[in-house]
Amino acid sequence: MTGFGRGQAQGPGFRVEVDLRSLNGRFLEVRVRGLADFPGLAHRAEERLRQAFARGTLEATVRLVPLPGFAPKVLDAALAQALYAELSRLSAALGLEERPALAHLLALNVFRDRVLEEEEVWPVLAEALDQAIAAVRAAREAEGARLREALLREAQNLQGLVARAEVLAQEELASLRARLEERVRGLAGVDEARLAAEVALLAERSDVREELDRLRAHVARLFPLLESGDPVGKELEFLAQEIGREAGTLGAKARGPALAEVALALKLGAERVREQARNVE
Repeated sequence: MTGFGRGQAQGPGFRVEVDLRSLNGRFLEVRVRGLADFPGLAHRAEERLRQAFARGTLEATVRLVPLPGFAPKVLDAALAQALYAELSRLSAALGLEERPALAHLLALNVFRDRVLEEEEVWPVLAEALDQAIAAVRAAREAEGARLREALLREAQNLQGLVARAEVLAQEELASLRARLEERVRGLAGVDEARLAAEVALLAERSDVREELDRLRAHVARLFPLLESGDPVGKELEFLAQEIGREAGTLGAKARGPALAEVALALKLGAERVREQARNVE
């Protein structure tokens, strides 16, 4: 399912912004951008997303924004003290009257670039990420409610088609028996035992009870899945595939156009369910 979420949180001197996009996908794929300098944070963000979602392509873009007053450089006090001591010793050794000054220390780069530590950034990043996750979940839930209604209509349609197929199968088998018996009895010297055996063999070849039983079971399973709050997309896809397969066998065994048309309708309905299930977590 699709969705977009944005989150932001503030730390000491910086702000973290997260944009999270969710796209349809059969499996779970997570990509985090903007944390090339923080590989550990990128890994933790990916794991948090994997815990939050079961399916789909997730793309998170992270931005670290410095705030006013953020010092890009910080004094390395230990280095400054060590250098001052060395300069003082050097000045004394050379007999110089000039004492080390701040300008000398600045020339020796006692200020270093401030680098944010991962443990300093992670709580802020996690807060922003959770906000984005919540927004995406809300969007996906809204879309999921609409998909559920559409899938329920398809399931009810399939249920009606299976019931229709059961009636047609019985009518078709009875009609087949009657036609065969009528044709054979018109022939002279028919062996009644042989006739019964031939009728039974033809009936067995045309029997679709197993296919109908499996179709009924697969369709019935759709309803509790659609009522479940758990991730069910993969099982829905599997059931749709099985319904389509059984419908294909039913159509191959059909002896009349009416049952063949119902089998085709079942197959098309199953394909619609499978297409929609790809968008379900």
